[in-house]
Order: sequence, then structure tokens, then C-alpha cells
Amino acid sequence: MANARKKRLMQEALDESLEIAARQELFQQLDRDPAEAAEYQRLLMVDRMLRTAPFERAPKTLAMNIMARLAETLKQPQLSHLSGLALALALSLVTIVLVPLLAGAAWLFLNAIGSAAALSALMHTIGKLLALVMAGIDTLVEGAQVLLETYPQTPALMIAILPVMVFWLVRSMGNRPSDSSEAS
Repeated sequence: MANARKKRLMQEALDESLEIAARQELFQQLDRDPAEAAEYQRLLMVDRMLRTAPFERAPKTLAMNIMARLAETLKQPQLSHLSGLALALALSLVTIVLVPLLAGAAWLFLNAIGSAAALSALMHTIGKLLALVMAGIDTLVEGAQVLLETYPQTPALMIAILPVMVFWLVRSMGNRPSDSSEAS
């Protein structure tokens, strides 16, 4: 008799839901194996003890406390203040990049209104460009989420590096030769 099947038969016998043929098979097996018979006797004693134990009602607040603790453990992890700040910073940078693109697209759109064919081609190109930008943003966000899950300290690092990046950009913009010096 398989171990799992034997335990199931013992449990069904204790629950008094075992058919007569299966019950006879179980008791024959127990007669042949004293270790299994001892196990069944222990289960029988525990079953009798539980059936005769006094029934106590749990306090009404117990279920509420258990449910509250379960709700706390099942909550979605909240973004920390630093993560929220990094997300806001990333969205700001994306906006800064996209505003000039959208302004250029609007200018092209207004200039192409004079020709239906040019307008159609422009709208098709703008649609492709926007799809490409959206795919890039989607990839960027997915990468940022993976990076944040792998390295939770990333937002702090980004905030620490941001002033250096801005300083470097300002300095590199100041080192450009002006148009008037190129002419001479």
C-alpha cells in the first residue's frame, strides 16, 4: 500500500467516510504491520481528543486583526520618497526632450497644410516618429524598473550625479566657439 494512499485511507476511516471494502483493506494492512497500526492508534487518540475538546469561540476582533495583518502583507510595495523623486525627475527630462520635438512637428504641420499630399506624408511621418518615441519611452521605463528592482540605491545615485551632469553641460555649452568667431 502506498504511503500517501495509506494515510488517506486512515484519515477517511477516522472521518467515518471510508467504504466497507477499503476499510477492510486498511485493517488487514494494519494487522500485518504493527508500526502502521501504532500510527493509526495515535491518529485515533488525537481524533477522539479533538472531538471531546471543549469548543471555545474566538474573540470577534481576532478575525479582524488577522485580516488586517494579511492586508498589510499583501499590499503592493510603495515607492519610497526617493524613488518617487527619481521618477518625477525622469519624467521631467523626457518632457524637456519631447517639447522641442513636438514644437518642430507642429511647425512642420502648419507649413505643410498648403499641400494635401505633403500633409498626408507629414502626418504619416509624425505617426511613425511618435510610435518610435513611445517605444523608446516604454523601453526606458521597463529598463528603469528593472534597474530599480535590482539596485534600489539607483535613484539616490541619479540625484547625486545630476548636478555634475548639469555643470558639465553648461561648461561644454560655454566652450563652443560662437558663430561670429567662425566667420572671421
